[in-house]
Amino acid sequence: MPMPKLRPSPERYLDPAGEAARVARLAGDGDVPIVSPVHRLQHELSMFERGEVAAAAAADGEYRYPGWFRVAFPVGASAVLWSAIIWGIQALR
Repeated sequence: MPMPKLRPSPERYLDPAGEAARVARLAGDGDVPIVSPVHRLQHELSMFERGEVAAAAAADGEYRYPGWFRVAFPVGASAVLWSAIIWGIQALR
């Protein structure tokens, strides 16, 4: 089946003025803020960068496990799990 002899107009792709309008730019002072799920997530994550979450936890007196436990528990759990995996492989032989 022959292909139709249609070509897109070259000004659609080679328009320098249109291309400049599509280039990403930083927002200016007069731009209206856009509300989107990405912007909301970025705002929520920015609290961690500013340290607001840590400051709020310290102000609440939130209990945290000691440092040795926060290191030893994952290492110990990993060792137990790897031992179980190795034992399981040897049991299958």
